This record gives sequence, C-alpha cells and structure tokens, in this order.
Amino acid sequence: MFILRRICRKITLRLKAKVLTLLIVGTILIAHFFLLDRIGQFEQSESRDDTNKRAANIGNQTKHLPSSIEVPVEKADHRYPSSAFPTTKESRNLGDINGSVVNETEHLWSPDKASHSLCPSSEYMRSSGVNKLGRYPSAKKHMTIGLTTITRPNGVNYLSETIQSLLDNMNDENRKQTYIVVFLADFDKGAKQVTITNLSKLFHKEVEDDILHVIETSPKYYPQLTNLKKKFGDSKTRIYWRSKQNIDFAFLMCYCHELSNFYLHVEDDVKASPSVFHKLQGFISSQKKAWPILDISFMGHTAKVYHSEDLRSMASYFYLLYAEMPGDWLIRYWRMVKVPDNAQLILPVASFFQHHGVKSSLKEKSWPVNATYDRYFDVHDHKYWGRNPSAKVSSSIKPNQGKPQDAYEGGSGYFWGRNVKRDDQVTVQFNSVVNASKVFVDTGSNLAMKDFLRFGVLQASFSVSGTSSSSCGKFDTVVSFRDGRAQATFNKKIDCLRILVTNDQNEWLFLREIDVWEAK
Repeated sequence: MFILRRICRKITLRLKAKVLTLLIVGTILIAHFFLLDRIGQFEQSESRDDTNKRAANIGNQTKHLPSSIEVPVEKADHRYPSSAFPTTKESRNLGDINGSVVNETEHLWSPDKASHSLCPSSEYMRSSGVNKLGRYPSAKKHMTIGLTTITRPNGVNYLSETIQSLLDNMNDENRKQTYIVVFLADFDKGAKQVTITNLSKLFHKEVEDDILHVIETSPKYYPQLTNLKKKFGDSKTRIYWRSKQNIDFAFLMCYCHELSNFYLHVEDDVKASPSVFHKLQGFISSQKKAWPILDISFMGHTAKVYHSEDLRSMASYFYLLYAEMPGDWLIRYWRMVKVPDNAQLILPVASFFQHHGVKSSLKEKSWPVNATYDRYFDVHDHKYWGRNPSAKVSSSIKPNQGKPQDAYEGGSGYFWGRNVKRDDQVTVQFNSVVNASKVFVDTGSNLAMKDFLRFGVLQASFSVSGTSSSSCGKFDTVVSFRDGRAQATFNKKIDCLRILVTNDQNEWLFLREIDVWEAK
C-alpha cells in the first residue's frame, strides 16, 4: 500500500508539472504577441519621414547629435507612480554605444527573437543610459553576483555593508573571476543619484577594476503596477511592491545573462560567510544531478545560484507573471517545471549568507530581531580549512551518517547520530596538549532542522602536567549548550574536550562543526 501511494504521488506531481508547463507556455505566447503589438504601436507613432531623418542623422551626422533628446511624457499615465515622471517634458539621456546614439523606445522593447526572450536589446543594455558606474562587461567570468536595491522608507541602508562583506571574502582570483552588479530600482532619480555618488566614493577601485557595476533602467520597462488584482489578502501597497520587485529581478537577470557561467542573486542586506566563494564553488562542484537552482540560504530569496544560460527565460517568466504572486513563490513553481521529479530545495548543511536587515523597503513590513535570520548560518571557516589541532574524535552515539571525526576535520563533513540518550558523549582527545583560546561547537543543519542538541554541556579536561597523556583526566563543565550551540573562551592547556548529553531527546543529533583555536 505504501509503494502504491508513492507511485500515485509521483504520477500526480508529474501531471501537475506538465499542466503548469502548458499554462506558462500559453501565457508566454499570449504575452509575446502582446509585446510585438506594443512594439508595432511604438513604431507607428513615428512617421516614415521622421524615421528616415533619424537614420540619416545616425549615419552621417553622429558627431553633431545632442547627448539627450526631448521625450514627451503623458501626465495621466496610470502605470507609474507620480514620482516616476515629471508633469512636463523631460530631457532623457539615451546613452551611447561606441559613440552612437541609442533610441530608448526602439531598443527597450526589442525582444531577442533568436533566444525567444523578452529582454531588452543588447544595444540598450550596453548603453550609458543603463550603465551608471562602469561600462558593460566585455569578458565572460565565472560568477556574477546580482543585487537589486531601493531606498527604504526609514532611510536605513544596508547596501554598502553587503558589498563590503562580499569583497572582504574575495581573494585575488575571486576578484578576477567575479562581477558584482547592483541594479538601482528606485523611480526617484534623486535617490538613485545619492546611491551612485556614495558607491563611487566607497568602491572607486572596484569600479575601475571591472568588479563593481551599477545599472538602472527607464520606468518604461515596467508594465502596469497599479490597479492590479487583489490576491492573498495583500494590501494595494504590498501588491505594488511585490509586483515591481519581480520586474526588478527580471531586468537584472536580463542584464547578467551573458556575463558569466553562474549567477548568484543576493538581497541587499546580507552578510557573507567566511570563505564564501571557496565554499560555494565546492558546493556547486559536489552536485551529482542536474539542478535549476541552488539555495545557499534557507530564508526566502536571500541567496540563490542559477545557471546564467537560464536567466533570459527566467526573466521572461518573472515579467509575464509579475503580478500573480511574490518572487519566492514564482521560484518554487519554476523549480517544479524544470525538475518535476525532484523539486526540493538544494541546500548546504549551513547557509552561506545571513539576512541581517530588520527594515524592509515596504513600509508596512518589518521584522523582529532574528525573525528572518538563518538558524544555521556557517559562521566560521576554521574547521573548513582544517585548522584544528590534531585529535581523535569518538562518540557513544549510534551513527546514521558520517563519523564523529568528520565534524572536526577539514571540509564540509558532519556526524549525524540517532537514539540520543542522557550521558551520551562526543570526545575530542588531542594528540598533544593544546593551549586553547576558544572553542565553538554547532549542531543542527539545514538538512535536519530539528536535530540540534537540546540538553548538553561542553566540558574540558585541563592539563595538569602540561605534557601529552594517553587518556583524558577529570572533566570540568565550561559552558552549557543554548539553541544547539556552545562557545567558550579561555587560555588554558587542555588534553580533551567533551560534549555531554544531559537529558534524553527524541530528535537525532546533527553534529556539524567543532572548532578549536590555539592561543598564539
């Protein structure tokens, strides 16, 4: 009966995925014809004579053209907030590509027919109307990190901290193989200029070194953002916010699709794990099956990795369904379409990015401290790089996966034990006496959310003679575990460490990491 239920469940999932695929394809075709019609309307708005004059100007009088042209903007265009457009004509800088003028209307709505994408033309993406700091990248690299940012109502800004966190974890090779692209998603030109000025001052070298790129787009890229249908009990403000955010994601993905092999999307208020790029590369390389998305943070859309070759189709998907649901929900269905047989999250044992913002760009949305934090964030890289002193690790807990030694030696190994009882222990016996300055132990994982140590203490056997011993001496309790974690600081010589379980627990134990720092 159990096998029959599993077979029925698999058949149901496949049917759901196929139906969803047909719905999405149908939506794409309808929207594509709509866009082609819209492009035709743009083209018909200009007379043949005007078109010929414009072509002649581009061909023969390029150097005499002004750097901006007058573009009339309708007062009552309901698609955009009033702050997005002035009520009179505005002078719109259309940018240039190698000295030639780019017509915004012509290129913004010129889908790439060869790739069946709804992205703006490459000419538009390469123009100075889009690229505000740095020129459009000319060389393909390994990784592009994309961030969208918008001014928060309370003025709180996390962007520079996030960029600095990324840069602090880059070695010289990472810098050569990585782009950071920041998309300024404000409609308010003044707010965007403040951000550009600030980033230019703080990260001038990174802009010069072709690492940091700051971009924007015209509000004309955005479809209708007001009078959208109400869903999920969301307020009008929230519907506007999440719908616009989906379009922000779409434009950024369009821009980044040719820049690298992989695309890492992170929010603008995150902190990176130490050695994050080395850990990330190891995680990517460890995948044995085809994957559409790697979820390197457990929380929402905090940090996810995509194949760059998927970005144009995903951008089109976001653009077409922008008003239907929040972005992280759209991602869930995208995953089901791409891999219907295995649509589960693909997570590392601990998250590589920690969300630390407590103020949202949506005024009505805020979080209590720790409410959006990843419970299992990879805080250190000490054990990862194999910097622990030599030791033998043993345990009385019955193994499920891995060995106790795996939670202590280098890499991403762990020990997952079962049937955890009072007086069970994990013992670290050093090969020689260690003058320890700090000890850190972490339990639980993204792979086993409930399997952390609920009742336990960290103990140490302090060396009396100062020389190595074949056995551990008397253990003294140093600190109790709290939420599955223990940390102690001292400058003493120790023979052994012990994790002691002080009460039975129904859940298993996922021992993820033991770190021991030696005093210098």
